[in-house]
Amino acid sequence: MTRIFWHLVTRLEWRNDDGVGRRHELYARAAPIFRKHGYAGTTLKALARACELSIPALYRYFPSKKAFALFPLMALYPELHEGSPRPSTTEPASLLSQWIDDAADDMPNYVLALRLAQETGLRADERLRVQSNLGEHAQLLASLARHAAPSLDECAATDLAWAMINVAVAPALTGSEPDGARLRHQLRALLAGYGLPVEPGIFTRANANHR
Repeated sequence: MTRIFWHLVTRLEWRNDDGVGRRHELYARAAPIFRKHGYAGTTLKALARACELSIPALYRYFPSKKAFALFPLMALYPELHEGSPRPSTTEPASLLSQWIDDAADDMPNYVLALRLAQETGLRADERLRVQSNLGEHAQLLASLARHAAPSLDECAATDLAWAMINVAVAPALTGSEPDGARLRHQLRALLAGYGLPVEPGIFTRANANHR
């Protein structure tokens, strides 16, 4: 169980690493440029200006414009997401609450990256890596749900995990804009429906010094 939790949280707590946190900050600054102009219409000069860096300095964080645009898709550039610390908790309910909060906070940029990926096009191996990453993440969420609610069988936990992921990425498929508050409500309602009520903010309150 502990190994599974560490594996999941290395995907959830990456902001705490200095290099990865800096990339997250730069992506947040560049996201409006990508949203307004798309991938083809966005220049490195515009990205560097938004990030208040020179173009060579930008390359210290991202090896290419494509790597910058698709940064939230962790499976494509895992080397840009390395160095995450371990958390101070392995409480299943806390980790589920953290997943919900992180999904709500990060989904606008994840959806943006998915849309940019559609524009740039992904190679077959890149598409396979993204799909495999989602499948692996679903397995980890299912395992976490089963530890939080031992009465759940494997089938129900897997259905729940995929339902959570599908709800989170739905805006990328429908073309709508992500709504963090609505997403939090939907995900908590999903968990409650499977007998896993998660108190809002439980992880944030318990681990405020780690966010």
